[in-house]
Amino acid sequence: MRDLLNVSKYYTNVLEIVNDYLSNMSTITFLLQATRILHVGNYDEDELRMIYDFTTQLDNVVLNEYLNNTTILSYNNDLELYVEILQSLIVIFEEREEYEKCNLLKIKIDESIKLIKTK
Repeated sequence: MRDLLNVSKYYTNVLEIVNDYLSNMSTITFLLQATRILHVGNYDEDELRMIYDFTTQLDNVVLNEYLNNTTILSYNNDLELYVEILQSLIVIFEEREEYEKCNLLKIKIDESIKLIKTK
């Protein structure tokens, strides 16, 4: 019975690790897609809103995960990719004169840069 409990705990831990990994990969995949969409410039309002909403809702837990991971070798960490996306969004929203969105994005950049500097 004790062995069965140990095996159960082991598989539970493995499932948690796999779930965390998949969750991290899905956010990185989203960032990569957002980068492509913003740099090509071929986006509609729904895509732009979705990218804005996603990037502004990330909490420090996710940002720290980005800081500690390097999915793309041309960046020191995934947080740099996130900052690049925020900068692209600022350019778009400044052109549209949506300054409230720009201010929130700038705050997110400042938070991210502080995290980068702590590393």
